[in-house]
Order: sequence, then C-alpha cells, then structure tokens
Amino acid sequence: MDPLMMTLVLLAALTVFCRTMIRRIELLKALQPAERFDRIKERLWNVVVFAFGQKRLIGRKRERSSGWMHAFIFWGFCVLLIRSIQLYGEGFSEGFHLPFLGGQYLVGFLYAGMKDVMEGIVLAMVLWAIYRRAFLGIRRLHNSFEAYLVLCLIGVLMVSDLLLDAGRYNLIHLHKADLFYLRHPVYGTEFSWAPVAVSASLLIRFLDAASTAALMKTMFWVHVCGQLIFLNILPLGKHFHVITSLPNVFFKSLDYPHDKPKLLDLEDADAWENETLGMNHIHQLTWKQGLDLYTCTECGRCKEVCPTHTTQKPLNLFDFNDTLKHALYENENLILRRSQLEKRLRQAKEPEDIDFLKGELAALRSPKSLVGDVVSEDTLWACTTCRACEEVCPVTIEHVPRIIAMRQGQYLIRENYPQELNPALKGLEYNGNPWGIGYDKRADWAEGLGVKTLAEDPDADILFWVGCAGSFDDRAKKVSVSLVKIFQKAGVRFAILGTEEKCTGDFARKVGHEMLFQTMAQENIATLNGYGVKRIVTACPHCLNTLKHEYPQLGGHYEVIHHSTFIHALIRQKRIQPKGMWEKPLTYHDPCYLGRYNQVYDAPRDILRKVAKGGFIELERFGAESFCCGAGGGRMWMEENIGKRINVERSEEIVRSMVGTVAVGCPFCMTMIEDGMKQLGKEEDVRVKDMAEIVAQCI
Repeated sequence: MDPLMMTLVLLAALTVFCRTMIRRIELLKALQPAERFDRIKERLWNVVVFAFGQKRLIGRKRERSSGWMHAFIFWGFCVLLIRSIQLYGEGFSEGFHLPFLGGQYLVGFLYAGMKDVMEGIVLAMVLWAIYRRAFLGIRRLHNSFEAYLVLCLIGVLMVSDLLLDAGRYNLIHLHKADLFYLRHPVYGTEFSWAPVAVSASLLIRFLDAASTAALMKTMFWVHVCGQLIFLNILPLGKHFHVITSLPNVFFKSLDYPHDKPKLLDLEDADAWENETLGMNHIHQLTWKQGLDLYTCTECGRCKEVCPTHTTQKPLNLFDFNDTLKHALYENENLILRRSQLEKRLRQAKEPEDIDFLKGELAALRSPKSLVGDVVSEDTLWACTTCRACEEVCPVTIEHVPRIIAMRQGQYLIRENYPQELNPALKGLEYNGNPWGIGYDKRADWAEGLGVKTLAEDPDADILFWVGCAGSFDDRAKKVSVSLVKIFQKAGVRFAILGTEEKCTGDFARKVGHEMLFQTMAQENIATLNGYGVKRIVTACPHCLNTLKHEYPQLGGHYEVIHHSTFIHALIRQKRIQPKGMWEKPLTYHDPCYLGRYNQVYDAPRDILRKVAKGGFIELERFGAESFCCGAGGGRMWMEENIGKRINVERSEEIVRSMVGTVAVGCPFCMTMIEDGMKQLGKEEDVRVKDMAEIVAQCI
C-alpha cells in the first residue's frame, strides 16, 4: 500500500471530523450544567447493559426481531473496530497486525473467524433493514435518504472487506502467490477459519492473479475511504448516535428514571427577570439534554408507544426531539456567545461591568419563542408524563423533564397555560385538593370505621396517606375503606392525618405551577416531620412518587410504600390469607407512576394470582410496556378534544382480553378506565376494581 496516500487520506478525513466534533462539543459545554459524573462503576455497568448489551432493543417484547437486527449490526461494528485499526496499519506497512493477532497466536485465528462470520451477519442484517424500510411499510420509521445512504455504506464496508479477504485467499490458494503479507497465516486461512470470505472467493475465481491483486487493492481503498466518509457523515445527522450513544447511556439518570424536576428558587429576583425559572429559551437546555438531542436515533419507538401519538394527539416525540435539535444548531453562535458573556460575568467585579454584561445577556436570546415558535402549545400540553417513550428508548433519552421544564416556564414566566386547569388549581390553593371540596371534610370517609388520626395516636407504626381521591372521590373512598379493613384484619397499627393532610402537589408540579407545589409540599413536610413520621403507605402512585422522590428536595425523607407492595408483604407474613374466590378471569392494568416510575410490577400480580380462581390474563401491553390511562401529567383535569380518548383505547384493549375484572392500583386509572368502559357500554361486562377492594373481598 501507499503510506503517503494513507497519510493524506487520514489527515484530510480526521481534520474535517475533528473540526465538526469540536464544534459539537463546544456547543454542549456552553449549555447549562448537569451533575452526571458520580458513581462511575454504576455508570460503566449501564454502558455494558444498555449500550453493549442492547437491553432496550432485544429485551423488548414487541418488535424483538428488529431489536436483534440492530444489535447484530452494532456488535458487528464493535468486532470490526479491531479490523479497521489493522487495515489502517496495513496502509503504512504490508502485513501489519496488532499484538497477539498474528498467525502464531490462536487468538488471531479466533478473531479472524469471528470477524468473518460477523461481517456476513451484518451484511444480512443490512439487507433485511433495507427490505423492511422499502417494502414492509413500518409506520414508525422515517424513510429518509440518510437512512438508506448509511445502510448502503455499511453494506459497502462489509462487501469490500470480504472481497479483500477473498482476494487474499485466491492469491494464496488459487494463484500460489508468494508475498510476505500474503503468507501471513491469518490471511491465508482455510475454509474453517473464514467461511464467508472463502465463499466470496468463489465469485472472483475467474480473475487472474494480476486482476485479483488489483481488486484486492481497490477493495482496501474502498473500505478505508468508505469508513472515513461514514465517520464524517455521523455528526451531521441522526447517525450521530453511533458516536454519542455510549456517553449518553453512561450519563443516564441513576436511582430515578429521569432528571427530577429542578427545585426552583422562587425568591430569586434575577431568575424572574432573566426568565430562568423553568425552560423558556433553547440555551437553557442542560448539556445532558443537548446530548440527548444529539443521540436521538429517529427510530420512532418513542412515538409508537406514546399514548398521545397513538390516539392522534399533536405530540410526536421524534418531531419534538428533531425540532429542538435544529433549534439548538440554529442558535449555536448565540449560545456560544452567551457562554462567553456568562464566564466574563462570573469574573467581573466592577458594578458597571456587571450591569453591562447582564444587559448584554438579557438581549442575547433566540428570536424564536421556545414554546409557540419551536414547540407548539398543543404539543407541550398533550403529554401524560407516562414515560413509555423513555422506557423503550434504546439510548436512554429523557423526554419528560424537558416537557415539565417548559411547562414551568410557560406557567411561571409567561402565565400561559390551559385555562381549564384553573378550577383544579384553585381547589388546591384554597382547599388543599383539586376537587375544591372543603378541607374539613377530608376525613369524613372514615366515620364509623374506628380510624385514628396521628393526633390521636402519634405512635402509630404506619401513616396511611389517603390522598385527595381516596378522601373526596366517591369511587376512590371505597378503596380507602377496603384498605382500612385489610389493616385491621392484619392487626396493623396505623393512623391518618385527617384534616391535616393536603394534596402532595404532584398535579401542580406536573403542569408547571412550581410555586403551588412547593407551598403544599412544605406544609405537608412540616406536618409529617412534626409527628416524626417514618413509614407511609398510600394507594395512590402519584402520591407515592411525590412523597418518595420529590419531597426529599425540600427535607422530607420517608419510607413510602404502595398499598399493593404492603398487602403483598402482609400475605407473605401470613397476617392475612386471601382465598382464591374470584370466579371470572382477572387482568391487571399497570399504573405508569407505579410501574415505569417505581418499578413495582410483581407484587400486584402475585396477589392477583392468589385470588384469581378463574385465572389471571396479561393484557397485550403490560409491565414496562403498559399503556397509559391518560390521566397523568395533569391530564386528569383537562379534556381530550383532539383524536381518540386514551382511556377508550386502553379500555378496548381490556375488553379484547375477555376478562370479567380489571384490577388497578391507582385512583386515576380507576376513574379513567371506568369512564372508558361506560363509553364502550361495557361497564357491566368488565368490572374495574382496586387491588385493595379485591383482597378485602377475599379475606
């Protein structure tokens, strides 16, 4: 090969690539900070599981075949990375090989065989991918020119390398060529070591020795140049994820599925003036959120499982990510300039310099409004925050935090939010519950049940957090009563807060009203800490999630347990023994905030299998792939005026399962699914029951 030519090609390609990458990295560094450098061992393990192990692709029940296809292409590239290094080395020195990969080592032969087989598999997967895109009409895929170009480039890389090895094989075994680099045993392998390349050699047997050598040299340069072209295409489009997916997985959230809503400093006058409460401008993305946008593979899995997109709402998460990414690139110079000014502001000491720099920063904003021009208002408020999109994303992109941050900006800074939320928000503000019912009636449901309040029994072992639905909604009150019966049957010493309990504020936070959330949370935390509460049981996953994961931001640290988990423990301890008396088949609807947010999947199912005399049946979409009821993210208090109702979509699926009862573990899910059954005229055929109601009836 020609060392000078190799040097020139590498220098040109890598110069262009480095220039592009430096610009992309500088843009990320100019965005807002994010703490993602802790617990390195856990993060590395996530890379092994999610990136190299392709867990989200091959672990998903639906479309598992396409997951395996992508996984093999990825693994093939990992294997071929070593081959690529050796080829670049060959450009400078004939017969170059990495240490231990020469012919005198068994590992060299093993790698040659594995590389050969993987090239054949990758080529087959590429052909399958092209066929799927071109002929099967997979709705979630975007048939862009870039997608076909990249697949064809991958195919060219596989074919060129196979023909290169095929040429070597023929020169050695057919034409008896005697050159140093051809005598290398790895490149003179017999059929058992390189079955795909040897098979390819049959296609070029008609060539004489000179033509075979020319073909081999041509394939070398086709492979090298094709790879370098591919490398420079990556940062320019959706295939940037080939580079960014590993770091994006490394920096994924730990302990909680995504970034928790930021605790805003509502007393900071500068934050109000500079519009930094929530997300109001594209430069307010964190660098991790920017990396998420870089990493979007445009695979469409997010929109495929999104309950809003499925029911024809104006939220397409592919478009959402793509729109924000383009806005990020369009404002690249502005963002870099802001970063420079912010650095100067941190270093400035003179008051006049500080005032000048603040004025410069205030004026340096994107001419487009983030919500309105870049993202439509209907798109922003359609989300149910169910996290189905995040659960299926193969590169662990976090969509929901951006949406909540934008809602915070709209509510706090713009005062622009759906006005239909006002009655529920006013109910929270004046009576501590979204129904707006007098707070003095919060404990009326417990009359005659012998339930004590913490004021009456401050040494109770368990605080039963009833929640707003369990206190004020007539249907959910029955769940509260059933849970009390279970507690009493099991001999659990529990108490409630009664009129001292207020809404956790989950609904307010999810719609962006951070001020109301913090007010309610602080009042509840003061009450709970005043009583020294340690353990809380609740029947509402939204209360569970807020108390467990968001209250610690304000000093509230408690062990919070969902009632299904607590009941399951009571059964294992034999403190209650439900009988299998449910005659008709049962199924279970996974609440999003119980399953995808808190990983509670097994306990409810174990309970139901014990009582389901008529059998337990899983729905089409269950567990981590369950379908939302449509009530989360504040949607419980908003009308669905566009497309099909989400709860009807879920109810239709339940009806198709041919069960007599659907069990739920969330008061919002119960309301939504019961309404769905009524709309379908199936309320008598399929009963909706909470876990506690079922267990109480069986003991």
